[in-house]
Amino acid sequence: MRWLTGGDDEQLPLVAPYGIATDGQGTLWITDPGLRGVQVLDLGRRKASLWTMAGKRSYANPAGICFDPVRQRIYVADSLDLRVIALALDGRLLFELQPERPWGRPGGLGLDPQGNLLVADVLLGQIRRFTPEGTELSAFGSPTTPDGLFNRPLAVATDKTGQIYVIDSLNFQIEILSATGEAVAVIGQLGDAPGSFSRPRGLALDQHGQIYVADAAFDNVQIFDQQGQLLAFFGGGGKHGLSLPAGMTIDDQNRIYVVDSFNHRIQIYQLVEVQK
Repeated sequence: MRWLTGGDDEQLPLVAPYGIATDGQGTLWITDPGLRGVQVLDLGRRKASLWTMAGKRSYANPAGICFDPVRQRIYVADSLDLRVIALALDGRLLFELQPERPWGRPGGLGLDPQGNLLVADVLLGQIRRFTPEGTELSAFGSPTTPDGLFNRPLAVATDKTGQIYVIDSLNFQIEILSATGEAVAVIGQLGDAPGSFSRPRGLALDQHGQIYVADAAFDNVQIFDQQGQLLAFFGGGGKHGLSLPAGMTIDDQNRIYVVDSFNHRIQIYQLVEVQK
């Protein structure tokens, strides 16, 4: 916390951080199931706060989170309370999403270019799409598996074209789908060599379309191109590296925010452009 805010005292220490979102202007929102709340860090003003209530209900296990820059709101998935909610920037409850079927377990969140919210339903094995007003539009599973479902999808992201990227965690791969859910490509497999996965948890894309995957077993983040070629990886275990990395996000300046969960902190990296 001192490193992030420049303060002299540790205030609101992170206990079990999981998901992260940012506005790219110095404000971070971090889901912390250990505190049953959402931590808000304003790096510019060096202030921190904790949201423990959404409307009249306490958070049970906040997990997925994302920021909608157009509508200036935050979406949070509470995986134990089985709800996904929209919040104003001061933490006020705006509304709760209305699924056509009960949730299995809502997890990772992402926005498509039209502002629709994508929700990874971990237990149902599907990605569910909602309008900005909270109405469910569609749901789809994996186009590459025999049963047509993902096996514990943990995170979802989209690129500028609307392509959808899903961490299919127990199939140990990243699935790339078209905006309407058709198969485009599959990246990775179970293994312990670079380019494979063991416990993939976090997913994000930079402004060049490169794919970043945080793996809690490898204690690192791997970077892939659109063809699935491993480009690089960074992190490493221990207190000076990453330990059980979880959620991640990338802002429009290609700053990479990684939840370093076992070290109880957020690590921020900058993608460096190499001149050729």
